[in-house]
Parts: sequence; structure tokens; C-alpha cells
Amino acid sequence: MKRIILGLTILAFATGVNAQDAADKKVQAGLVVGYGMNFQKMGTKLMESDGVGSDLTLGANVNFSFTETIGLSTGIEFDFETLKYKSPAGNPVYYFYRDENNTLVESDAVSLTDVLFKLDSRKQKPLYLTLPLMVTFRTNFIGYFRYYGKFGLRTSVLLSNKFTDEGTRYSLGIPEEGATNSNMTAKGEMFFIKSSVGAAGGAEWNFVGSTCLLAEIGYYYGFTPLHNNRKDGEQYLFSLTDGSFSNKATQSQLMFKVSILF
Repeated sequence: MKRIILGLTILAFATGVNAQDAADKKVQAGLVVGYGMNFQKMGTKLMESDGVGSDLTLGANVNFSFTETIGLSTGIEFDFETLKYKSPAGNPVYYFYRDENNTLVESDAVSLTDVLFKLDSRKQKPLYLTLPLMVTFRTNFIGYFRYYGKFGLRTSVLLSNKFTDEGTRYSLGIPEEGATNSNMTAKGEMFFIKSSVGAAGGAEWNFVGSTCLLAEIGYYYGFTPLHNNRKDGEQYLFSLTDGSFSNKATQSQLMFKVSILF
């Protein structure tokens, strides 16, 4: 019994020493990888969400400690997103394009050689540079582990935007069903900035020295539009019943992240 008590005492002491290395650090920095699910809330009846999209996050995070239990988390992240849309049943969406990648807007003069595309479904792939800014509340270390919650903003700047459409292509009036338009662009189609407010919770494992492995889950509610409300003459989507229009949606995200901080 004495040996067991002595062994547990030594283990507890060693655990406390190792965890203290991380607890005493004022700045932790390292790499983060994450996966998210995107949920689009539509602001128009002329386009519909086509299920759950995805978000692959890669970047670097920095944690600043004000006290052992309160800190600030920030960093730079790249979000490779996929958004899914489709035409509503009974009211298909169309657009014209002149070459393989660029759509024509309403004010462009359409020629006989331009191609009409009937849109059935769309996978849109924007790339964002994201700057998270989260206040962090942590427990003290319990052995090698401590637990935390975050609250704050994720603000993103649009770097690029391309989409792939499935539908019917009409070239010189001849329909080609099952057509695919890949790597399409539409200038100014998406709003250049995106911001969301949210909360996350997770655990931190101090597995060696001051190096820690973190895992968390968070939910973020987007309050900025994903798409520009383009003025008349600059819209490229249209339906036969409603004329030209701009897509409208906001976004919420459920995100899982793993990071290693030194």
C-alpha cells in the first residue's frame, strides 16, 4: 500500500510539473487544421440550397494568455469552401456565357454564338483568408488536460471564387443535356467580406514539455451576405418568369478543429 501511495504521489507530482510548462507560457503558437459543414439560409426563392456544404481549414493560430484561465485566440486561416445550390422546381435558372469561363451580365449584348446554360445544380468554391478573434476561458490543468471555451468573431476576406454547374447547354439552339460548366467565374458575384459570431469548446492535452494538442467543436452564425446584391444591368442569372436576379444567402457553420501549439 505504501508503494502504491508513493507511486501515485510521484505520478501526480510529475504530471503537475509537465502541465505547468504549458500553463506558464504567455504565448502559444502553432498549426491548425479543421473541417466544417456549411448551412446556407436562402434570401431568395429563385435559388435553393442543395444540401450541406463543406469547409477545409488550414492555417496558424496564436494563443495569448492574460492569466492562466483567460486568453485571446487569433491567427490566419485559409478556408477552402464548397457551397451547394440548385434551381427551384418548376422555375429553372439560366445564364449566358461567351467563352469557357466568364458569364455575361444583363447589360451585355448577346450574339448568336453565345451559349445559353440552363442551371440544374451548382457547386461554388470560394477561397477565404480568415482572421479569427476569440476570447478564451480555460480551466486549470487537471493532470495533463485542461478544458476551454471560446467566444468571438471569424472574419474572412474573399480571395477567389469559382463554380461548377450541371445542367443543359444550348449552343446555336441545340440542347446538350447533362452538360457541365467547370471553373466558371462571375465578376463581383460574391461579397468580398464574410463575418460570423460563434462559440467553441474543447480540450487541451499537454503531452510533452510545453507542447499541446487541442481539439474543439464550434458553431458560427454568419450575419453578412455571401453574395452581392448586384444592381440592374450587372446581374447574370435569370428565370423566364422573374427576369434577372442576384443570388442571396447567409451562412452558418459547424466546425471541428485540431491544432498543435508550442
